[in-house]
Amino acid sequence: MNWNWNQIFGLSVVGAIVTTTGTLIGLFLKEVFFARSLERWKAKQTLEQISQKYREPIALTALELCNRLTQICEDYPPNFLDSDLLNTSAERPTLNSAADLYFRRYRLISTVYRLCAFLSWIELYRQDMTYLDAGNNKNKRRVDQAIFAVRSDLADGQLNTAQDWADWHDALLFREEQRAIGESMITAVGNARNVLGYAQFCDLFPATEQTGRTRWIKTAAAFFFDMKSAKDFRHIRIQRMIAHLVELVEILAPTRLRDDHQRAYSKFSKVLSKDAV
Repeated sequence: MNWNWNQIFGLSVVGAIVTTTGTLIGLFLKEVFFARSLERWKAKQTLEQISQKYREPIALTALELCNRLTQICEDYPPNFLDSDLLNTSAERPTLNSAADLYFRRYRLISTVYRLCAFLSWIELYRQDMTYLDAGNNKNKRRVDQAIFAVRSDLADGQLNTAQDWADWHDALLFREEQRAIGESMITAVGNARNVLGYAQFCDLFPATEQTGRTRWIKTAAAFFFDMKSAKDFRHIRIQRMIAHLVELVEILAPTRLRDDHQRAYSKFSKVLSKDAV
């Protein structure tokens, strides 16, 4: 077979084009496609690690808060949400009764602690998630929606749709205040961050000195103080929170829900209706 120079030159050009194209495609796959896939995989792994880290603490503090809120609603208005109890002192119980001064004071302080601890774990979760692109992660969206609902129960004044809403007593914890309360409960040991334990909390609340932490703890406490027997919208807010906390735990750790939580949900979720008030 006789080849002329034009044919040889043409084949060389085609070969060079094919080689160059293959090299460019390889570079693209390596530098763009595979790199982006690796970044998405890393982001997904980080998202899963953070979700695993906070799933149990948020679920546990949500249930502890839910349990106390249920007790408040079952015996509303309770005798332990009296602000005057903070001015009393009792070193130990003297009566085997719910009327015992020490017991009532303990329940007041621990109620505030449970709310503050829950908001603190939510804030830690929010901070760690801030710079992550969750993409279309369905589970994260469900968690965020459930958390948003609880925050709304505490913050939104328009939830009271009664015609005589101006005659009702109420108290709000606005969203940035909720974040500040959560921040005030965060403690750090080295690079590890955690939530203040109950012993440390009792050193801060109640306290006569006004610090950044005590200020926000007192803000949280004011939500519970001196609930009225009638036309106090905090009663409705607490019932809404019970329902939304159960929904949050249902997403995070459904096996931790007991029959009494489901009964509380069935009973108090009715207030989520627009016509509940």
